[in-house]
Amino acid sequence: MSTFPIRLQEVRKKRGFSKKQLADTLQITPRAYQYYEEGKREPPYDRLVDLARELNVSIDYLLGLTDQ
Repeated sequence: MSTFPIRLQEVRKKRGFSKKQLADTLQITPRAYQYYEEGKREPPYDRLVDLARELNVSIDYLLGLTDQ
């Protein structure tokens, strides 16, 4: 499994968001969001930017390019 799903779930939980809350913020279905955390789908660039902003982390961190 790639780093993205693991880090996405880790940061979401750390920030206290539910899957549904993030799905609502991204204006997608909870199932579509769940696919991101399961590694079954990858978000498009614009949604990745929105995720990073909402979770207050860098895209590089979510993608595993940095540990900060």
